[in-house]
Amino acid sequence: MQRLNLLNVDLNLLVAFDALVVEGSVSRAASRIGVSQPAMSRSLKQLRELFGDVLFRRTSDGMLPTPRAVELARLLRPSLENISSTLSQKLEFNPAKAERKFVLAMPDMAATLVLPTLCRELNRTAPGIELRIISAGNREAMAKVENGQAEFALGVYEHLSTSVCSENMLPLREVCIADPGNNALVSANCDLDSFLSLPHVAVSINDDFGTPVDTLLATLGLQRQIVYTTPFFTSVPRMVVGTSLVAVVAEALLQTMPESAMLMHFPVPLPLDPVMSKLIWHKRWDGDPGHEWFRRQISRASQSAILQV
Repeated sequence: MQRLNLLNVDLNLLVAFDALVVEGSVSRAASRIGVSQPAMSRSLKQLRELFGDVLFRRTSDGMLPTPRAVELARLLRPSLENISSTLSQKLEFNPAKAERKFVLAMPDMAATLVLPTLCRELNRTAPGIELRIISAGNREAMAKVENGQAEFALGVYEHLSTSVCSENMLPLREVCIADPGNNALVSANCDLDSFLSLPHVAVSINDDFGTPVDTLLATLGLQRQIVYTTPFFTSVPRMVVGTSLVAVVAEALLQTMPESAMLMHFPVPLPLDPVMSKLIWHKRWDGDPGHEWFRRQISRASQSAILQV
């Protein structure tokens, strides 16, 4: 038996066929599915060509289906009803039973702050969820979201592509850190002159020094003395311990690290607002209930990180 290629079939014809079977009239069938009578007549002609059968014969009692049409109706009706039922239902996501993989791109700071709480919650409520983390800076992470390599990215984004959506997550207040033995500092304080003259450790991801501190300094016509760079936020406090270096770090991250107790903390001597981290995702995922559920889990984990500071 030769199979029809569905790519060459207008599936709306099956809806028209079902209406003709139910109504037994071209005009009433047209009214049933909201098309004109000439359009329904054209559909009937196409149906006859498709199935190689007259399908309906005009009688004094209306259009009666042929034996071929009766059999087709018996086979097609359950499928049409299933399709209609499926399309009318709201998609649901049950985390307790779901088996799904999510890919999240983020730098090490975001991973340190969010992943412990997130993974504990996933382990407790959604054991079938697989989570893959991609280590990536902001520009690389956004590119991965846009090209589909990652479904989410968590980081600091000033300029977002029109293809992505975002939600504010962690407001990150930054502080300056130094070793207590740093002789250039007095009373665990750091004025702007000292801040600019001391050697700094800074985070550079993708060779991008566009940190809020450096951006603000540039607007003031100033520049700090960066002598060491690292792509890892979590390495900075360890690099400062026992040296004359200073660094600007997120207070929330610092509180998760044992080195915090070994360092002096003091305000950054600049009018620096907290940095807002964002969760971003591609617009293609809007309306996906599993994706929406996972975004809520990341948001809750982020809120938990804020409360621990």
